[in-house]
Formats: sequence, C-alpha cells, structure tokens
Amino acid sequence: MENAKKITVTYLFEGKIYPRENTSGLLLSGNKVFVTQEGLGVYKATPTSDPNVYLVNLDENSKDYLKNTGPVMNAIGA
Repeated sequence: MENAKKITVTYLFEGKIYPRENTSGLLLSGNKVFVTQEGLGVYKATPTSDPNVYLVNLDENSKDYLKNTGPVMNAIGA
C-alpha cells in the first residue's frame, strides 16, 4: 500500500477522548483508518488540526468496515 500513511488514531467515546487509548493506524482512501487495537478494524475517521492524527468518533459511527462486508478490498476502499 504505497498510498497508506502511518498516523495516530484517537477515539471519541461517550463524548470524551482518552489519550491513553490512542493507537497507531494506517490512513486509507476515503478517510478510513486501519487499526489493530483489539483485533483488526477499519473505521471512518476525521482529520484533526495535526495532519498525523485522525479522530474516530465512535459516538456517531462505530461501524467496523471489516466486519460483515464483502471482500476486504471493498472495506479498505482500494
């Protein structure tokens, strides 16, 4: 994945961000991030003011695009 960029992923849950829950991830096309916290997952994310940090808002969208999807290529947007 030559277009994937390593980033930090932060999570909003129940209206709060817990910095100790931050994980490393890969930024994929369509502002999706690939993470390995508690297994493999692909989530929609929003860029922050820091270009190396993306926010996954679990309060608004907790859908893991790897679960119950078709081929993995569809989930990651390749």
